[in-house]
Amino acid sequence: MNMRKTVFGAFLAGFALLVANSATAAEAKIDTLSYITGQQIGHTIHEEIVPQMKLDYNVIVKTLGKLFASDKSIKAEGITINPENINDIAKEYFNESLQQRVIAAMGNDTAQVFNAKDKKIVSTLIGADFAYSIKKAPYEVEKKSFMKAVNDVREGKELLTLEQANAFIENYFTAVLPQKNKEEGEKWLAKTAKQKGVQKRASGLLFRIEAPGDANIKADSDNDVVKVIYPGRTKDGKVFDSNRWNDMPKERQEAIRKYQPEQAGKDSPIEFPLDRVIKGWTEGMKLIGKGGRITLWIPAELAYGEKGAGKDIGPNEPLCFDVEIIDVTNK
Repeated sequence: MNMRKTVFGAFLAGFALLVANSATAAEAKIDTLSYITGQQIGHTIHEEIVPQMKLDYNVIVKTLGKLFASDKSIKAEGITINPENINDIAKEYFNESLQQRVIAAMGNDTAQVFNAKDKKIVSTLIGADFAYSIKKAPYEVEKKSFMKAVNDVREGKELLTLEQANAFIENYFTAVLPQKNKEEGEKWLAKTAKQKGVQKRASGLLFRIEAPGDANIKADSDNDVVKVIYPGRTKDGKVFDSNRWNDMPKERQEAIRKYQPEQAGKDSPIEFPLDRVIKGWTEGMKLIGKGGRITLWIPAELAYGEKGAGKDIGPNEPLCFDVEIIDVTNK
C-alpha cells in the first residue's frame, strides 16, 4: 500500500464525484458542486486518513479552513509549510516505515502512528495539501458550502446520499456541462471574431497573423514537422500547457528551477508532426512560415471535441494558442 498515494491521491480521485444541481442542496441554499466536493474530501478525512494514521481530525479541518483555496504558508511545530515545499516535507513523513507503523496500529485504539509533535505536523500537512489542491480545481469552490459538507460528514448529517450524487454526476458530465460549454464557447468565438485583425476559415478556425514569417519555409503538408513555442489557454484565459517560460504555471517554473536549473528562464521549443496534433493546429500551422507568429482560436470540434482532455479542457471547450514557429521541416 502506497500511503503517499492513498492520502494525497484520494483527494484528486474525489474530484471525479461532482454535481451541478440538487433539490435538497438548493433548499439548504448551498452551492451543490462545492458541497459535494467537500463531502468527498470529508469522507476521505473521516474514513481513511484519520483512522489509518491516527491523526488529529480537528487540526486537519482547521488548517483546511484557514488556508482554503490559497497559497499562503502555515507553521506547525516550527516547520513552515507552503505550496513550494509541501511535497518535500511529505516525503520525510510518508516514508517506507509508515506502512509498517500503520499496520501495527490497526485494531489498537491506543496505538499511535506518529508521536505528538509529528502528529501535529502531518495533520497540518494533510489539511494544507487539501487547501492548496482546491485552488487548482477546474471550477470555483465556495468555502461555506464546502466546509459545511466536511462537517456534515463527521456529524452524519449529509444532504445527499452516494446514490443521489452519482445520478447528478452522470447528468452533469453527460448533459449539463457539455451543453454549457458549447453555448459559452460559441459566444466567446463570436465575440473574438469581431476583434481587429481576426480572420475566419471555412472550418470555423479563427486566426490572427501576428507576423507572417518566411513564405519560402512553410508547412504545406500534414506530414510536415514544425518546431514551435506556445502557450495554450482556455476561453477563461487559464494556461493549460506552455513551453514558453513566461507563460508557464508557477509550479512548473519552480520544478524546473529545482530539477533542471540550467533550463530556468528559458523557452523549451518542441517539434510536432502536423498529422499528430489537433485539427486546428494542423490547419493553422500552414498559415505562416518559419519565424512567424499566429494566434489561433480553435472551436471544440477542431480541438478535443465532446470528450475534452484532462482536468483543464472540458467537453466542447474551445481553445486559444499563441504560436511562434521556430522551424519547419518539409517531409
